[in-house]
Amino acid sequence: MVKFVTTQVPKTYQEFAMPRYFFHLRDAEGLSVDRVGAFLSTDEQARSEAVQAAKEMLAEKILKNEILDGSAFEVVRSDGLLIARIPLKSVLRFK
Repeated sequence: MVKFVTTQVPKTYQEFAMPRYFFHLRDAEGLSVDRVGAFLSTDEQARSEAVQAAKEMLAEKILKNEILDGSAFEVVRSDGLLIARIPLKSVLRFK
């Protein structure tokens, strides 16, 4: 007797797709919306990416002798959930 083994096939590709995250920038002038985003595997990875981007943006502001205002990255998952808010000032480290 032959036994057939069936495996469950996912209904859509979305079950395998990584979520898309958007990195909006909020500053004194308003909100700059990231319309492209990035596909990342976890919320924590998206948060880490935002921290790195905040460090780079902060360094650029310092090099250009710009005022450090209340700018912040807002990490939003494609389902609309705010994952993290990373103020640029929060990535400074003091002893």
